[in-house]
Amino acid sequence: MPIYANTQGVRKTQEFEAYAMWKALPAFLRGQPRQVLEKLGVDEEIALSLLEIRSQAEFAKRYDIKDPATLTDWNKKLEKDGLIPQMHAWARKLTPNVIWALYRTATKQGKAAEVNAWMEIVEGM
Repeated sequence: MPIYANTQGVRKTQEFEAYAMWKALPAFLRGQPRQVLEKLGVDEEIALSLLEIRSQAEFAKRYDIKDPATLTDWNKKLEKDGLIPQMHAWARKLTPNVIWALYRTATKQGKAAEVNAWMEIVEGM
Protein backbone atom coordinates (compact mmCIF):
# COMPACT_ATOMS: atom_id res chain seq x y z
CA MET A 1 0.00 0.00 0.00
CA PRO A 2 1.41 3.39 -0.91
CA ILE A 3 2.37 5.85 1.78
CA TYR A 4 0.79 8.72 -0.08
CA ALA A 5 -2.61 8.02 -1.58
CA ASN A 6 -2.66 10.38 -4.57
CA THR A 7 0.16 9.79 -7.05
CA GLN A 8 -1.94 10.78 -10.05
CA GLY A 9 0.14 12.82 -12.47
CA VAL A 10 3.42 11.81 -10.85
CA ARG A 11 5.95 10.15 -13.14
CA LYS A 12 8.41 8.88 -10.52
CA THR A 13 5.92 7.41 -8.08
CA GLN A 14 8.42 5.58 -5.85
CA GLU A 15 10.56 8.68 -5.50
CA PHE A 16 7.46 10.75 -4.80
CA GLU A 17 6.38 8.29 -2.10
CA ALA A 18 9.83 8.58 -0.49
CA TYR A 19 9.68 12.37 -0.75
CA ALA A 20 6.24 12.52 0.87
CA MET A 21 7.51 10.38 3.74
CA TRP A 22 10.68 12.50 4.06
CA LYS A 23 8.62 15.72 4.16
CA ALA A 24 6.41 14.26 6.90
CA LEU A 25 9.35 13.47 9.17
CA PRO A 26 10.34 16.17 11.67
CA ALA A 27 12.83 18.56 10.09
CA PHE A 28 14.84 18.86 13.31
CA LEU A 29 15.69 15.14 13.08
CA ARG A 30 17.13 15.40 9.59
CA GLY A 31 20.88 14.88 9.58
CA GLN A 32 21.02 13.70 13.20
CA PRO A 33 23.40 10.80 13.88
CA ARG A 34 21.80 7.35 13.76
CA GLN A 35 22.54 6.78 17.46
CA VAL A 36 20.58 9.92 18.40
CA LEU A 37 17.64 8.87 16.25
CA GLU A 38 17.60 5.36 17.71
CA LYS A 39 17.80 6.80 21.24
CA LEU A 40 14.73 8.89 20.41
CA GLY A 41 12.92 5.71 19.38
CA VAL A 42 13.26 5.92 15.61
CA ASP A 43 14.12 2.39 14.56
CA GLU A 44 12.50 1.83 11.17
CA GLU A 45 15.19 1.48 8.53
CA ILE A 46 13.32 3.55 5.94
CA ALA A 47 12.94 6.45 8.39
CA LEU A 48 16.58 6.20 9.44
CA SER A 49 17.67 6.23 5.81
CA LEU A 50 15.45 9.19 4.93
CA LEU A 51 16.58 11.16 7.97
CA GLU A 52 20.14 11.04 6.66
CA ILE A 53 18.95 13.51 4.02
CA ARG A 54 19.19 17.10 5.28
CA SER A 55 17.75 19.12 2.40
CA GLN A 56 15.70 18.96 -0.77
CA ALA A 57 18.91 19.31 -2.77
CA GLU A 58 20.34 16.24 -1.04
CA PHE A 59 17.07 14.40 -1.65
CA ALA A 60 17.19 15.25 -5.35
CA LYS A 61 20.79 14.07 -5.59
CA ARG A 62 20.18 10.80 -3.75
CA TYR A 63 17.09 9.97 -5.81
CA ASP A 64 18.58 11.20 -9.09
CA ILE A 65 16.01 13.94 -9.66
CA LYS A 66 17.70 16.30 -12.07
CA ASP A 67 15.02 18.96 -12.50
CA PRO A 68 14.56 21.10 -9.34
CA ALA A 69 11.06 22.00 -10.55
CA THR A 70 10.04 18.39 -9.85
CA LEU A 71 10.39 18.90 -6.10
CA THR A 72 8.64 22.25 -6.35
CA ASP A 73 5.73 20.53 -8.10
CA TRP A 74 5.71 17.77 -5.48
CA ASN A 75 5.66 20.34 -2.68
CA LYS A 76 2.65 22.01 -4.27
CA LYS A 77 0.92 18.65 -4.66
CA LEU A 78 1.59 17.70 -1.04
CA GLU A 79 0.37 21.08 0.17
CA LYS A 80 -2.75 20.98 -1.99
CA ASP A 81 -3.69 17.38 -1.19
CA GLY A 82 -2.28 17.21 2.34
CA LEU A 83 -0.37 14.31 3.78
CA ILE A 84 -2.46 11.31 4.72
CA PRO A 85 -2.68 10.46 8.43
CA GLN A 86 -0.48 7.36 8.12
CA MET A 87 2.48 9.65 7.49
CA HIS A 88 2.74 10.29 11.22
CA ALA A 89 2.93 6.63 12.19
CA TRP A 90 6.56 7.16 13.19
CA ALA A 91 5.37 9.35 16.07
CA ARG A 92 2.56 7.16 17.33
CA LYS A 93 4.91 4.53 18.71
CA LEU A 94 6.66 7.27 20.71
CA THR A 95 3.45 8.14 22.57
CA PRO A 96 4.40 5.96 25.59
CA ASN A 97 7.59 8.04 25.95
CA VAL A 98 5.56 11.24 25.88
CA ILE A 99 3.10 9.90 28.44
CA TRP A 100 6.03 8.88 30.66
CA ALA A 101 7.58 12.35 30.36
CA LEU A 102 4.21 13.90 31.14
CA TYR A 103 3.89 11.67 34.20
CA ARG A 104 7.40 12.58 35.41
CA THR A 105 6.75 16.29 34.98
CA ALA A 106 3.31 16.13 36.60
CA THR A 107 4.57 14.20 39.62
CA LYS A 108 7.74 16.24 40.10
CA GLN A 109 6.48 19.74 39.42
CA GLY A 110 2.75 19.27 39.76
CA LYS A 111 1.91 22.18 37.46
CA ALA A 112 -1.74 22.46 36.59
CA ALA A 113 -1.23 22.15 32.82
CA GLU A 114 0.59 18.82 33.08
CA VAL A 115 -1.82 17.41 35.67
CA ASN A 116 -4.78 18.54 33.54
CA ALA A 117 -3.23 16.97 30.42
CA TRP A 118 -2.71 13.70 32.29
CA MET A 119 -6.28 13.67 33.54
CA GLU A 120 -7.63 14.33 30.04
CA ILE A 121 -5.44 11.77 28.28
CA VAL A 122 -5.31 8.96 30.80
CA GLU A 123 -8.47 9.38 32.84
CA GLY A 124 -10.66 10.81 30.06
CA MET A 125 -11.76 13.72 32.24
